[in-house]
Amino acid sequence: MSRIQKDQEAKWQQIESRNYAGQCKYMLNGFWDTLEKEAELIWNWCQRFNELDQDKHADGNELDEFWSHKFLEGLGETMTVIEMREKFRKIDADFNKRMSMVEYIMFRYGFSIPSVLTAPQGDNTEGIKRAEAMVNAAQAAVDEMTAKLAESTAAAERAKKAADAAKKAADAAKLTAEASAKAAKAVAEAEAEAKKALAELQAEEKAFENKKAALEKTKNDMSIGVVKRNKAANELDQLLSEDPLPLRKAKINQSAAVKKCERATKAAETAKAKADADAAAAEAASEKAAAAEREAIAAEEEAQASVAEAERKLQEALDCLEAEKQKGGVAQGDIWWMQREITEKKKYLPASKQK
Repeated sequence: MSRIQKDQEAKWQQIESRNYAGQCKYMLNGFWDTLEKEAELIWNWCQRFNELDQDKHADGNELDEFWSHKFLEGLGETMTVIEMREKFRKIDADFNKRMSMVEYIMFRYGFSIPSVLTAPQGDNTEGIKRAEAMVNAAQAAVDEMTAKLAESTAAAERAKKAADAAKKAADAAKLTAEASAKAAKAVAEAEAEAKKALAELQAEEKAFENKKAALEKTKNDMSIGVVKRNKAANELDQLLSEDPLPLRKAKINQSAAVKKCERATKAAETAKAKADADAAAAEAASEKAAAAEREAIAAEEEAQASVAEAERKLQEALDCLEAEKQKGGVAQGDIWWMQREITEKKKYLPASKQK
């Protein structure tokens, strides 16, 4: 049966409808003298509630019975199922089979329902709102800083990869350029061989024609004897029946030289096309690497600026909270909680900025 009276329900609902952090701040405000030394423990309980709330997390305000038991188990208390349920019934003030931070803190420290409902919250509402706005702005600045630092790291990694790719492309272009030069040299050598083979062929063909002309002249020279003319005729027939060995060899050599030259030319064309493509790819990779480096530098500058801005806003919020703390009638729980939030956010600053 609910321990909340009918005339208490509206106020109770108003308090319990706050999220877990809001409930903790309410209790710290109302019972600061008792809970000041317990504030860090309550902070940790709140983080655990946020984790256990499977639906709303930090925006939630109550854990169901199952997750409430998980929370209690996590405190290291050894209880049977029956003992656990009995303890849960004592905690569950409104008997809705759910556990709020208010209910747990109230049970843990023995606060009465009336004392909770009338717990003072301080009279510096405007100051707390102003400080809260600064804390929220500082937290947002830290979140933005975290995102920019992550982007800076990612941009630096992209720049490194682009630089590595550019070097790899440049190395490949250098190799294919060397291969192209080697192929061009091979063409020049093949052309020289072909030119030499052609000259040798032409020389052999000229010698053949000269010998042929000489034999035809002797064969047809009626001023010399028949024997000489017949001998010349026989030699001419032999000459015309088949190319002499030197001429055949010259033709073979010239044909081979021409084919070699053709192959070398084709290989050189292929090598040059590859070298040109690799050179273009290397240039594109170099431009991409330069662009990535510029982006990385810009991202780093933005990240450093965001670090300075986050640090400034965190300190501004702390100064505001400290000023509020010195005033009378303050909500000490709100102030402690916001200072604790700033302490948590400071962990995201670069190590050199944490102090």
